[in-house]
Formats: sequence, structure tokens, C-alpha cells
Amino acid sequence: MKGFFYPENIVVIGVSPDESNLGKNIVFNCLRFGYGGEILSVGLKGGVIFGQKIYRSLDDIHSPIELAIILTPARTIPGILKQCGEKGIKRVVIESGGFSEAGEEGKRIGLRCQEVAEKYGIRFIGPNGIGVINMENGLAMPFFPLQRDVSLGPVSILAQSGGVGLSYIAFLSEERIGINKFVSMGNKLNVNENDLLKYLIQDEGTKIILIYLEGFTDGNAFLQIASSSTKPILVHKSNRFKITRQIAHSHTAALSSDDSIVESALEQAGCIRVNTMDDAMDYTKSFTLPPLRGNRLAVVSRSGGHAVIAADACAHYGFSLPSFPREFLKKVESKVRAHVIRLQNPLDLGDLFDLQFYEYIVEELLKREDVDGVLLGHGYRPSGPERDASRELVSRVAELVEKYSKPVALFVFTESAEIDYLRRNSRIPIFSAPENAMRAFYTSHRWAKRKVNPLKAPSIRINNLRMAEKILKAGRLKGYLELKESMMFLEAYGFKTLVWDVATSQRDAVKIWRSFGKAVCMKLNRPHISHKTDAGAVKLNLSTSREVIKAFRDLNHIAGTKNIEVMIQPVISGKELIVGGKRDDVFGPVILFGLGGILVEIIRDVSWRVAPFNRREARLMIQQIKGWQILKGVRGEAPYDVKAVEDVLIRTSRLMIDFPEIQEIDLNPVFVMPERGGAFIVDARIIIH
Repeated sequence: MKGFFYPENIVVIGVSPDESNLGKNIVFNCLRFGYGGEILSVGLKGGVIFGQKIYRSLDDIHSPIELAIILTPARTIPGILKQCGEKGIKRVVIESGGFSEAGEEGKRIGLRCQEVAEKYGIRFIGPNGIGVINMENGLAMPFFPLQRDVSLGPVSILAQSGGVGLSYIAFLSEERIGINKFVSMGNKLNVNENDLLKYLIQDEGTKIILIYLEGFTDGNAFLQIASSSTKPILVHKSNRFKITRQIAHSHTAALSSDDSIVESALEQAGCIRVNTMDDAMDYTKSFTLPPLRGNRLAVVSRSGGHAVIAADACAHYGFSLPSFPREFLKKVESKVRAHVIRLQNPLDLGDLFDLQFYEYIVEELLKREDVDGVLLGHGYRPSGPERDASRELVSRVAELVEKYSKPVALFVFTESAEIDYLRRNSRIPIFSAPENAMRAFYTSHRWAKRKVNPLKAPSIRINNLRMAEKILKAGRLKGYLELKESMMFLEAYGFKTLVWDVATSQRDAVKIWRSFGKAVCMKLNRPHISHKTDAGAVKLNLSTSREVIKAFRDLNHIAGTKNIEVMIQPVISGKELIVGGKRDDVFGPVILFGLGGILVEIIRDVSWRVAPFNRREARLMIQQIKGWQILKGVRGEAPYDVKAVEDVLIRTSRLMIDFPEIQEIDLNPVFVMPERGGAFIVDARIIIH
């Protein structure tokens, strides 16, 4: 990938001196931003552009070429790619539109491009994009003139949409943050986000990665790459509410949505999910500051109201506000005038007008070991007497941030022109409101706590893998496992199941009930009934032979045939959970966890993870649902065996990796017992592709 950003020379194909020609703008941008390599131009008409010759054909250029940029009609691209291959050019950027986004003919052209690229070993970016920018060497490929205010900075951008990518470049320029590298990926027919992300994670100039995606090329590969990153990765994923076309055969599939899985997957990989461009800018600004390593904040504001708003935001995001020492508060009090404001954290400085003393306050707070970061609010009128002192304050705060390597989130209330001045002339990001600053702090703190967490399949003990494989193979022709087959399969794989037996007659049923010596439940051994209770296919709390016989007759009637099999299990107490798995089109095998029972699809209190994952991720998955407090034990109840639930989740995760033919699996309910009592599979549903 490095060759796309650091070529020693480039050729732009599709250049002419015509006023309306877009190819010449690529040459102009590279010259304007000081690209130091050789720039060659090719166009059918020939001529001269910016004092340089336009060659009529690639064949007229006799020197080796490292990178070609093509901006010609789509129908011409396969032939030009072939010429590039014959000339030994291994990297190409295709900016032309008219491919799959334009219909079937465009799709066929795209396929021909892929075939040519494979034949000649070409890697290409695009088509249907605006190319690559590398501010470190001045390489700038967009086909329209770029503004001069695009500057070098720490952020590299991967954008599926050229327009969205340019908006981000504009915002980063406006914030005076700047960009390092930019790629408009377009249709991603060859080079995709995974190829580029892998490169940017290793790229020295890139400190922050911002990605805009409408769809993942390979979601599982993306997570594998992103989860190993030591650089913050912000992902703006749009196209959030695409309705699945797949028929949901299980609770797991019914509870899934494109975005719920994306949200969990990105969190699992340690990425920062953003849903708006404003969020992306606030979060990016937070990463230009030193990381917020703890959750103890000092809030200092010139406005009491903004201090209260900031304190609310602190509470919302789980930050603490440590008390300030008495000596420090006495010194602050000596500088205020009316002595009508109670000094505490948050610190309301509405009665203090010595802005140099503001610097002292910020520095004293940054020195403190019990303060991890400072939220500073300031306001002034640029036409008033405090303008110069306020500007000096902002500059000094930026210096203090560097001196103490602790972040200060600064929000300033003044006129927009003055905000622009501060952005241009200071080295600290400016936030628009205390809530924005606090949300950015929260993101920084989450990232600082993050641990690199590669997706690895955990090792587990399997009882009888050969038996599990045999049972699953027998179910392939049917496309499912019957209930008793599912239970046998799970037992062979190492899951703990609730003891069960199968009756084919009333006499069998009574005999099995007596063997258990307690109340039982009875259910049809049918795979196609996912809501057994609604269908009357489950009979609970049967304590007498008469109840058992009646239940068997009722199930016989529901089945509509005399030859039925009924599973019988003892009734146990515990908390009902659901664990499930399904094949997601983007991320592959994904695992669901939540409170189980008949209301699971109504309550929808569930969490997701991409398989495989380890015990730490399983614990986070459990703690993510709102019902987590129930498992900890409430109102005198003992805590439940969360470790056993972790085991079920890890084993289900591994099962979905080991058996790719399993399309959907529901373990519902899973009964978890009080601590050290274990967790038992009571019912299961397995759909085979």
C-alpha cells in the first residue's frame, strides 16, 4: 500500500488543455501542494499543460512508472488497465464513475477491470472516487482544485464517499487540525478498507484514523485488523437501518439488526463509533490532546450555569469531581470580589476577572495527582477589554497541556470570527459547549482504558467431537436438528444440559416422570416450533400421573399424529437466559446473550459479539445488558453463577467457528443457578445451512 502514497513518479491519464478537462486539475493539485516526484500526463489530443508535455499514449513514455491515475470514460478503463499492466505499472487509482453504481453494464466493466488487474498483478483504488492525498509529500489527486488551507496534521481519512471525505477534510482544516493521508475508496473493487487500515496502523505519520463506510467489505477481517491497533480508530458507519431479507428462523435472528451487530462489533474491536459528523469532529479533537487516563475531573467555568451543566455531564459519563484543598480555595477566594459564590468543584469563577489568575488555577489543578483532566469554560466579547488577555489565556493553557501531559477540554463562548481566530492561532482544540467537551473526554477516557484484544478462538474441552460431527451430518439433509438431536449434539460438544428423556407413549411418560421424582415439563420433539409456549407445545409443572397423561394427549392433538416423541425434563429453578448464534452477512458468526424466556423478543435486552472471543469479552457481554444487576443478586438473592454463563458463551462462540454449516442456534432457555451451581441448557434449536 505504501506505493499509493509515496510513488517516485506518477502518470495522469485523461489530461487535455481543454478548459473543462478534469484530469488537468489532478496535475495542478500535485504542483500546488509541492509533490516532489515526476508528474507525467497522457491524453489522446496531446498538447501542453502547465508547461509540461501531454503524451498521446503510455507507449510514448519510455521510463518506468510507479503509479497511474486514470480519469477517462468507464468503457475505456479495462483497455487502459491492460496497457498499464503491459508497461509494468503495478498501482493504479481509478477516479472515473460509471461502474456498478450505474447499472449492469457498469458492473460488467468493473468485472473486466478486476480480471485485468488479477492477470497483471495490479492493485487499484476505486473506481468512482476522488483519489489519494498525502500531505507529507504533496501528492494530491482530486479532480478539482483543492483549497490552500488543507494542511498537514495527524488524522488520516478513509472514505467510501468522496463527498463525505471532502467534508471531513474541510472540517479538519477549519479546526486547524489538518490531515496526514486521505483515500477516497469509491466502489472498492480491488483495494478496500482492510488493506488501507492495515497500512495506516503502521504508518508513522498517522496518529488518528477516521473511516467513513456505507458497507464493510469483510467485517470479520476488519475487526481482526482494528482490534490490534494502538491508534484510535473512529468509524462513521452510515446505511444503518437496512432491512434484512433473510427469514428469521430463530429468536437470535429475529432479535438481530444490521446496526445492533455493527455497534457491538466495533466496540469489541476497540473502535470509536460515531453517528454524526459533529461527533466525529469532537472525538477527533479529543485525541489531539493527551489521553484522559483517569476519571477524576476538575471543572472550572466563568459561568455558574455552564458549571452546573458540566457537572451533570460528569455524572452522566461516570466521572468524579474530587474536592479541592482548603488552601487552594482560600487563595482563589482572595481574588474574587463579591464573595457570594461558594467555591468548590465545579469552580464558578463568574466573580473573578483576573485572567492571569485563571492560568494559575489551571496549572495548580493540572499539578494535582487526584486530577486527571480539566474542563475549562470561558467567555468574552472580542470587542471588549478582555480580548487580548483571553487570547493569551488560551495560548497559555495550550502550553500547560504540553507541560503536564494532561488534557484540558476548553469550551469558549464568543463570536464565530473570534473562535476562528483562536483555532488559527492556538494549539488547543476549542469545543462549542460543555456537553461536547465532556463527551469528547469520555471518548478519550474509554480509549485510554482500552486493551488490545485480538479475536482469537479460545481452547475448550470437547467431550466427543466425532459424535457431534456425526449428529450434525445426519441433520444436513433436513436442514435442522430435532430437539433431542440438538441436546445430544450439545452434550457431545461439551455443554451441560438439563437431564432429559423421550417418551413415545403415555405409559413411557408416566414412567419417566416417576424416575425423576419431581414435577416435570413436557415438550414436543419438533424443530419448527420456535415459540412452543404460544403453540401450547410446552406443558409445565406437571406433578401427578393424571397431569402427565393429559399433557401427552394434548401434545398428541397439537402434533396431529399418533406417532409423536415428547421430551420430558424435571422442573428446576434459576434465572432464564438466552444464548444464540447466527451467520451475519458482514461479520460472519455472531453470538447473542440476554435474559431468556417467552418475552425475550419483546424486552430485547440483549448484547452481541463477533465470534470468537475470550472470557474477558464474555464477561463484558454479560455486563452490557440492563438485566446484569439481576444476575448479581437482588433483594437478598445470592449472586448467580456468572462464570458458568461465560463458559456457555465461549463454547457457543467456538462452536460457531468449528461448524460453519450451523446457520442459526438458539439456546433458550439456559437456566443459570446460584453461584457455583452451573448453567444448564434446557431447550435448543439448531438450523443447518
